[in-house]
Amino acid sequence: MWVAVRQMTGRCQNTSVVNGITADTLNRHYAKISSDSDYQPPQYRHTATGNDNDLEPVSEWQVFKLLDTLSHMAMGIDKLPAWFLRVGAPRFYKPGLFNNP
Repeated sequence: MWVAVRQMTGRCQNTSVVNGITADTLNRHYAKISSDSDYQPPQYRHTATGNDNDLEPVSEWQVFKLLDTLSHMAMGIDKLPAWFLRVGAPRFYKPGLFNNP
């Protein structure tokens, strides 16, 4: 098989053909060995309390600080990257701050 790989990538000057090995068979082989047919995506964590009586108001400044100091690896259910939220913190924390008249 590696002879066929070297031949297809041009690393080998040998032009012999290996019967039964094509780019398609290699693609199918690697797709088969690199995927898990029983894969189950992990469940998302729900860390909210669920009790409205436990909630306290959050100030605009607290929202800014939370967004501005997000971990580099933080990504929630919305799949927004942390860098996007950090860069946009000055725009996101105060509603209407940058609205044009």
